[in-house]
Amino acid sequence: MLLIICYLFYFAAATISPLQRRKLSLASHGSGYAPAFAFRVSIVVACLGLLLPFFSVAEFKGEPLKLFLLALTCGVFGAMSISSQYWAQKHVEAGLTTLAGNVYTPVTIILATFVLGEGLTLMQVAGTTLLLASIVTVSKKHHLGKLRFDRYFMAMILSGIALGIALTAERALLNTTGFTTGTLLSWWSQVIGLGFAALWYGTKTTFTTKETLVTGGLRFLQLFSWVLLVYAAGNLSVVSAITTFKVVVIFVFAAIFLHEREDLTRKIIGSAIAVGGLLLMK
Repeated sequence: MLLIICYLFYFAAATISPLQRRKLSLASHGSGYAPAFAFRVSIVVACLGLLLPFFSVAEFKGEPLKLFLLALTCGVFGAMSISSQYWAQKHVEAGLTTLAGNVYTPVTIILATFVLGEGLTLMQVAGTTLLLASIVTVSKKHHLGKLRFDRYFMAMILSGIALGIALTAERALLNTTGFTTGTLLSWWSQVIGLGFAALWYGTKTTFTTKETLVTGGLRFLQLFSWVLLVYAAGNLSVVSAITTFKVVVIFVFAAIFLHEREDLTRKIIGSAIAVGGLLLMK
């Protein structure tokens, strides 16, 4: 029963959070000064992350220089991923944002192969091909040519690639210094990275404090629900396979609540292909 509740919690949080950000971006003027907003949201997430030691004891292990370099990688590429997504989200539908963001999966697999010494299988190659095919299928309105896309869609792809790099570094952090310390180092380094981005692009934002707190709170619940689910299930492979279906769920709920129904059949077929590809990569 507890495991079922954890799954429901994850799917609710992982669906509501991106839909809320998409709705907020549609109501904003322009990009809402994305880096500054992303910086504020990340502060909320990182502060709520200070609750993690109550669930798992924080330890500090590993060489300081290695931890610094891994945290720096998380900060730079995590900030790039979040700010790119927040900037483009007004122009890219919620379902497509989630689907494009899944580019991080093959990126992490490739990096794990060359950096962490893990093997790359033919099934993973086939899964990557299916995922890329599904992204091309559902991104029709962003096509400028056969293999050319508008800048907003490319920003989402960039976000997924940067996320893959950040997650690989975060995984190395977790392996080195444990879950709690590794997670907090990753999250706070992203806060610092986004802080520099906000200083560069401007510290003003059109979003209110309430909108920032709600967005940050929902984002934290999304991240925490994943941690709780993995802990309750005790099997990362099974959890990863089942939660892959959130891609289809978000397309459906975006159509219901945000009225993003253009080419809905194409989107459902494309997201189903993506699920197949992601399952092959697990």
